[in-house]
Amino acid sequence: MQTETTVAVGSEATVAMTPAPQATMAMAPAECPICAQMNPPGEQYCLECGFLLTSVAPEIAEPAGTYPKLRDASGREYLLKAGENIIGRDPSSDVLISDGTVSRRHACITLEENHAYIQDLGSTNGTYLNGEPVGAERIPLPPDAELRFGSVAMTLELPEGFETPAVAAEVAPPLAYLVSLSDAAMRFPLYARPQRIGRRAGNDIVIPDSYVSGQHAVIEIIGADIRITDLGSTNGTFIGETKIAPNMPTTVPADALLTLGKTQFHIEWVSTEPAAEAATETEPDAKTQTETTPTDEAE
Repeated sequence: MQTETTVAVGSEATVAMTPAPQATMAMAPAECPICAQMNPPGEQYCLECGFLLTSVAPEIAEPAGTYPKLRDASGREYLLKAGENIIGRDPSSDVLISDGTVSRRHACITLEENHAYIQDLGSTNGTYLNGEPVGAERIPLPPDAELRFGSVAMTLELPEGFETPAVAAEVAPPLAYLVSLSDAAMRFPLYARPQRIGRRAGNDIVIPDSYVSGQHAVIEIIGADIRITDLGSTNGTFIGETKIAPNMPTTVPADALLTLGKTQFHIEWVSTEPAAEAATETEPDAKTQTETTPTDEAE
């Protein structure tokens, strides 16, 4: 648009055209047509999904429910890919959850054909499936499962065709018990399979002792032997006065005192015939237990 200006030149008046100032166009936030993320003014690519905001969204969208996904309380969706999906606070996670109660590598959901599984990755605040703690061993996921990572609740949505594998019930009775010397309520059944011991929820055997590491040891029954493996714990695992070497399965002799953190246990066999003459493999001349300090484990 131009405006007229009259300029006197000599005895004649001349009409000059003066350009009008250009109006400034205000830039508004752009909503991504793919994921509905609101992007700051001037952003070329969607901050959430990377879609080029100046391009045209595809007219044909994938039908709803085609892909497995997690949905949080706000309705935000996280698509899951085939194979492993790492869930955590680390930027490299497949499902990134920026919440202080979520560990950097918190849990893993694995999709194999038409089955889904979940396992905890040693998180600080635990992983829960329908209110029950999830351990280090992966377990099958049913459709519409309610999951919680730390304090973040999510719902699993699986498309039609996904199945929940049958899980064999623990029908066999325990072979022995791990019994605390100071607290009769701490009486844990032992089976012929590896069981993880630690302070954090999600272990097979949870010991509420601040001197016990989050994932402290693994105990299992093999034939007539009970073997324990320290997982590199901060304060160690002791058989009697002997501190066992980390990551080395060690046989627990009959009637031996087992110390994890500051909690002492003994093994109580279910059979009237205790484990018959299990060979002892304790190290000679081992140093006595040193003073322990509370764990302060980095994730």
